[in-house]
Amino acid sequence: MKKLVSFWLSLSAILLAAVALSSCGASYAAKGANVSEIDELALIQPKSLIAYYDAPEHGFIEPSLCGASEQLLTDLLTSRRYPFTDPVSADYSGEGAAIGKWIDSFIDLDSSDISRLRVPKALSALVKSTGHRYGIVVHANGYIESDETYTQEVITEFVDAVVSAVFDLTKTYHANDRIGNALYTAVIDAETNSVIYFNSILSNADHPLSRKDVGAQMDRLLKKFDK
Repeated sequence: MKKLVSFWLSLSAILLAAVALSSCGASYAAKGANVSEIDELALIQPKSLIAYYDAPEHGFIEPSLCGASEQLLTDLLTSRRYPFTDPVSADYSGEGAAIGKWIDSFIDLDSSDISRLRVPKALSALVKSTGHRYGIVVHANGYIESDETYTQEVITEFVDAVVSAVFDLTKTYHANDRIGNALYTAVIDAETNSVIYFNSILSNADHPLSRKDVGAQMDRLLKKFDK
């Protein structure tokens, strides 16, 4: 368990460093690939890692924040005119653990790495099960750093307040919270087990659970697919 927690925190630390360095992330397009001309792509269930920090050196992945982010991503992806199927369920904690680990690796990629990525066979099989050759994955990795003192009661209240702000009905999180969010997308070819398109958006100014912020990020991330 300690190794697992350490792994998740190292992923979040990478994001914190990345957003401090750049407002734009890695991108890639395979030679000859024009993803905007694909009629329909199988949309794999979005995956999120959202970390909560109550001190610069003390953070953890909060499942309810991850779930709220995934809900928000799904709503945004299905409410816009993208040529995607309905979300295809993926059990990232069970048989799909290898898929989940592969998606989480997006945060540590640069453009030169992407052409060498091999898609897990389980993910290719999931795409093929929909009757499509091509699939798309969307991943969020964000953080909220608060000056709140950690107690389980405070964390519970804080998380509940932030989750309630997913659709911007209220802005109950603190104005002085440090926030950041990164979005990644990959289009895969299930026939060749390869990534033919990759794009990412990094920001240390966007709240990972704000519909307005994440929606604007999504518009830039998926501009090629907007019909």
